[in-house]
Amino acid sequence: MPVGRLAALAYTMPSMRKRILILHTGGTLGMKPRDPDRVLAPDEIGATLLDYVPELEEFADITTRVLFNIDSTDITPEHWKKLGAEIGPAVETHDGVVIAHGTDAMAYTGSALSYLLRNLPCPVILTGSQLPLADARSDAQGNLIGAVDLATHEIQEVVIYFHNLLLRANRVTKTSTFAYGAFKSPNFLPLAEVGTSIQPYSRTLRPDGPFQVEGDFDPRVAALRLCPGQPADALGALIDTDTRAVLLEAFGSGNIPVERTGIADAIRALTDAGKLVVIGSQSSNGRVDLDRYSGGRLAREAGAIGIGDMTLEAATVKLMYLFGTLGSVDEVRKAMPVPIAGELTPPHTRTSPFRS
Repeated sequence: MPVGRLAALAYTMPSMRKRILILHTGGTLGMKPRDPDRVLAPDEIGATLLDYVPELEEFADITTRVLFNIDSTDITPEHWKKLGAEIGPAVETHDGVVIAHGTDAMAYTGSALSYLLRNLPCPVILTGSQLPLADARSDAQGNLIGAVDLATHEIQEVVIYFHNLLLRANRVTKTSTFAYGAFKSPNFLPLAEVGTSIQPYSRTLRPDGPFQVEGDFDPRVAALRLCPGQPADALGALIDTDTRAVLLEAFGSGNIPVERTGIADAIRALTDAGKLVVIGSQSSNGRVDLDRYSGGRLAREAGAIGIGDMTLEAATVKLMYLFGTLGSVDEVRKAMPVPIAGELTPPHTRTSPFRS
């Protein structure tokens, strides 16, 4: 997809009032303590965001809607499709969409929406917080204000705004449950940093066709982390299940054990059973290269493919999306290394299977 520079972002109010839709989906931002132990649980704050942050209306005409109100650990592909169905018509009547979302699954939802929402005419920005909006020390107010401000600018992709950073949504991973800066983008620069002005760093996507909500999800994807000395039983146990793909979090640039061939044998058996084995890395920075070491080569020869420099979140959701949209293992195998929405750095000779 063609890209262009982040459109001359200036930290000034637009000359005409923009219309921004805020969709609340739950998460810490809208939670309150519910018992003597002060365990956080979803509350109804999402319905009254403007009462908590009236400053939002200084940036745009705001409409708020509670789409669902859950902990983000309960997010499923059905919620992603519901979000897509809600955002589809909304971008025809609004200048931007902000989604209040829990941090635990935000990278997954951001990736899913980046695949579903093709050729966006306006920004779709996910944000949330590490502390509830009702907490005096909360980061929720600043994140909401920054997200709404950025939603009035010319951004045409799905992004995450968190702790002064604007990040491509399918390039992030959550790295902290403590710090206000909860997200990192390990293999792709932030799109922008917000301070006293907005400093752009990376190029943003630009549409190359009409906007559409496209595709579906098949959640039958299993993820397994490889550990030293681990037997191959866990991988082998997936052969007789309806799992379509297995994402194996291997070592380094995608390496599996060489002297003990049990893992390679299990990969080959899964491949022979008609399942796709995809190799990721436990190292978040860098890319999977199955030709760099003999361990990676062994995985490739057994039938596996690598995820390049995708995050594990983006790769997992992409597998769900491709199986739900394209269907066959052969089609998904060909499509995995090809970018849909800037989620990986591709070889320059490849083009998207979704484009003519």
